[in-house]
This record gives sequence, C-alpha cells and structure tokens, in this order.
Amino acid sequence: MCKNAIFMVVALTGAIANAQSVNLRGKVSNQAGMALANATVTLAPQGLTAKSGTDGSYSIVSSSISRVLPADNKEISVRNGVLEISLSENAPVGVEIFDTKGSRLKSDFEQNVPGGVYKLDLGKISQGAKVMVVKTSVGDQTSTFQYVQMAGNSASGSALGSITQVGGVSARMAAAADTLKVTASGYTSASIPLASLDTTINITLDTNGDRWGGLKNAPIKSKGCGNALGVISASGTYHISSAGGRGDYIISLPTNYNKDTPYHLVFGNHCMGGSAARVAAADNGDDLSGFYSIKTLSDADNIPGIYVALQGNSDGTWNLPNDQIFWNDVLTLVENNLCVDTTRVFVTGFSFGAMFTYVLSLEYPEKIRAVAVYAPANYNMTQPTNRHIPIAYYQTTGTADGTCPWINNDAQKLGGKYCLLQHMQDNGCTSTAADIKLTTNGTHVVNEFAGCKDGYPVKFSSFNGGHQATASDPGSTVNWIQNEAWAFFKQF
Repeated sequence: MCKNAIFMVVALTGAIANAQSVNLRGKVSNQAGMALANATVTLAPQGLTAKSGTDGSYSIVSSSISRVLPADNKEISVRNGVLEISLSENAPVGVEIFDTKGSRLKSDFEQNVPGGVYKLDLGKISQGAKVMVVKTSVGDQTSTFQYVQMAGNSASGSALGSITQVGGVSARMAAAADTLKVTASGYTSASIPLASLDTTINITLDTNGDRWGGLKNAPIKSKGCGNALGVISASGTYHISSAGGRGDYIISLPTNYNKDTPYHLVFGNHCMGGSAARVAAADNGDDLSGFYSIKTLSDADNIPGIYVALQGNSDGTWNLPNDQIFWNDVLTLVENNLCVDTTRVFVTGFSFGAMFTYVLSLEYPEKIRAVAVYAPANYNMTQPTNRHIPIAYYQTTGTADGTCPWINNDAQKLGGKYCLLQHMQDNGCTSTAADIKLTTNGTHVVNEFAGCKDGYPVKFSSFNGGHQATASDPGSTVNWIQNEAWAFFKQF
C-alpha cells in the first residue's frame, strides 16, 4: 500500500479513492474441529470472496482495494496518519473516534476553529494495526469514514455514509466496519469484525438447529402442489435426461392422489443384481419388494406416500458422481410436478443400494430428512466430501455379514461400523464407539444413541445374521428390520 495514501471529500464534485492491500487467511471448521469445505468467506463491504478448500483453508488476497468517500461540502484528508479538515472560515469542529465495536476511543469538540486546517494525529490513537471509525462534524455537516493504520505509517479510509444521530453511533459503527462473513450450507452464518486486513482468522461454525422444525413439524409443500398431473401422469416407468445418459425410474403414486396434499416421498435404491422393478413390485416376500416393505407398512397405517425406485446399471451397481446427480434430478422433477412434503424425503437401500444411500446422505443432507440403510459400506464407490451436516440415520448390519462387514479395515476406518460412527459424530451424539452394543445371541439389539442434536437421531440394529435386508428373531416370523425402519421414518 502506498505510504502516503490520501482520501478526500470535495464539494459535490466527486471523490478520490485510495488503495489498500488485503491478506486474510485461515481455516473454517465446525464445532467438532472438522474442516468445512466450500464455505463462502466474504470480506464486506468490499465483496471480495473465497471458498474454503477440502482442508477448510481459505485465502483472500488483493494488492489493492478502492475505498471512496462520497461527495460532500468539506475537504477532508489523511496524510501520514494525520487527519486534516480544511476550513474556509471559522466553524465549530467535532471529531469522534470509535473502535469496530462502537466504543469511543477519543472525542474532540471545538466551538470556534479558525479558518485554515484543523489537524488531529490519528496515529497516536490507532496503536498499531487497528481499524477505527472516524466521525467528523463541521457546523451541521457530518462525514463518517473508516481508517486503518497499517505498518509503515500508511493509511486508508472508506466512506460509510453520514451519521447524524450520535445516540446511534455505536451500533452503526459496529455494522459498518470491515467484516468477514462466513456461510456454509447447513451451518449458522458468522460475521467477524476485523481489526486488521492482514491477519489469520480461524472460524468455527455451528450447525443449524433442527432445520426441519421438530419431529412433527407442519409439512412444507413443494412447487408441484396445486398442479394437475402432467409430466408424471400416473404410477409407472419414466425416463429423465440426466448425467451419464441413464434416467429410468419407477414411480408409485397414492390411490386417489390429491394435488393439494403434501405426501412424504421415499426413494428405494436396489442392491447389486437388483432392479427398480424388484423394489417397486408389490410386497411379495422378496427383500426388496414393496420398497423394502416401507410402502406396505405406510399404507397399513393409512399414511399414503409417493415412492420412487431408480434404475442403476444393468448389473445393479451404481456409478458416481453421475447417479447422485441422477437422484437429485429426479427429486427436483418430482417436487416440481407433484405435491411433496419437502421436509419428509426419505431414502432407503440394501447392500450396493445402502452404499449409494450412504453417499446420498453425505451429499444431500439438506434435502433428505432421514435414511435407512441395510448392510452399508463406505467403500466400493467414491465417497463425496463430507460436510458434516447432521441427518437422521438408521442402520442394520449382521454380525456374520462377510460382504459388507461390520469392520472391513480398522486402520482405514472402513466398514459398517465407520458409516455409523461418522453419522454419530456429524449429529453431535455424545455416545461413542464404546457405547455400541452388538448382539451376542439370536435376538437383535437396538442402539439408540444419546446426546444427538435435536431432530437428528441415530439408531443402529445389530443382529446375528449375514448379508440380508430382512431378519426375524428366533421363534418369530416378523421382519423386524422393516418395522424398525418404518418406525424410524414415521416418527417425523
């Protein structure tokens, strides 16, 4: 920055801008200390913006930013840290200096300053690299600007507009100063007043409270509510142009579908070797049918919903990132054309379908209320960047599952155990790995974990079985897995 930077206000004829360098850096993380990628960090009011990287780091660097004072009827300048006000005649002069929190650092009022130049050494007040807000008054004319004393005795100022009411100075000063604003999807935004434009600031964001409004929140209607059936005219098979050229899906609408009723929406993702047709078939004893029996149980409770089964590869696998985009495209299409409760979108799947569902839970937690996964794994497909946003999560894993085992690799944190632990951590649960109970006999064990954020429960069922999406306890024919899954969804 130029050592003798000058800013001026000239009588109604315009303004002169001066330059100031910026070098802000740091990391953005959540309260668990995990790095947040893709957070937006903005230097206001200059509008310089950066995105945090995968490690949470950000950097805003500019060799020159312009700050302009508005046209006024008095001449004001800062030369080598000295405020100068040129007076054409005798006049009362007042100067107030505040820090960024609005606390007054100095005030000087003189009733009759002779014509000429009034001077005040700001450098003696700034105490090094410090941001100050200066309010000047000459007669009944006021001007307010920001002043930064940088190393090397260079100076800058920025116009913040007139403030005429002294009583409101404190709040206005705090709002007007340079501020670092940070936003990230699923997190509460932060605004940080800056005392220097050359500094390291590490930022911690907290997740929003229950963004859905509680377990039994009022439904929120999608854009498609009130529209007559059109693009999707009835239950059946459809195609959408989407990533990778694949876009076949099967949709099931409620009997007597009502365009004004917001229905819950359930996606069923098939396993390797499975298909959308198997998932969407009437409940027939197949593990996948009846949307993993969720539709059957929902209908039995007289809670009709909309159900969608996407078709993956011909061998029943899923490709990333194309298929997660495919899923989002279908969600958007359905919400835009049918009446959906956007706060009750659920996803479920088994095996490869559970892996795909787990990926969706990391990629789209703002769009999905809850997931239920049977035998998931956090490998065999590329894992998206985890933004550590809470999502309600239910999981089952059999103790004898050799296909998607509870632990695949402890050192690399691979396996069903680590899918569960990730969501426990992201949901802020106080329970730890030591609190997870695995079955030691034929009866399944249900874990409901403590301390999770309101609206984001985590539940896990361990059972003595293999790679399967249905299970019954000894002496029973009841498929408890789907009963537990539907109860998990139904609580919302």
